[in-house]
Amino acid sequence: MSTLADIEASAEKNQITVHRYNKSNRRNLMFFYDLYIKTMEKVQAIYCISFPLIDDLLNDERNTELYLAHYNDKIVSGSIILKSKNNIFYWINASDSISLKFKPNHKVLSHIINEYSDMDYINLGFSHSDTLRQFKKTWGAKDFKYYVFEKLF
Repeated sequence: MSTLADIEASAEKNQITVHRYNKSNRRNLMFFYDLYIKTMEKVQAIYCISFPLIDDLLNDERNTELYLAHYNDKIVSGSIILKSKNNIFYWINASDSISLKFKPNHKVLSHIINEYSDMDYINLGFSHSDTLRQFKKTWGAKDFKYYVFEKLF
């Protein structure tokens, strides 16, 4: 198993860069949303967040940010965080399956953790698989019960 330092070094070596989404480049948001939908299909998610909601939330940079990982000038991963005064919630992550070997998700999460290291709490959210849970544990995450309520029609 790789250490966190090994994973970060791999992402650095593969020239993954991370940038905060700029609202003036809406095409990047559209590309991220396409990656998000593909990721949700890949993991067989039972829900997807609508584009209008994501777009609306990103209009308030005080409370929501999107970080994008680039490899060879192509977006290969991205994460949306929700912010409060002292807390971060790692809300949505999406990635290009082909580029996973370059560790773009690791690079994005590392960037977010470093950017907000002064926060009291960074919540890495729900894990839909053991693989994802183990990924989050490499960052020091701890398991907590999450209750999900579903409306039946």
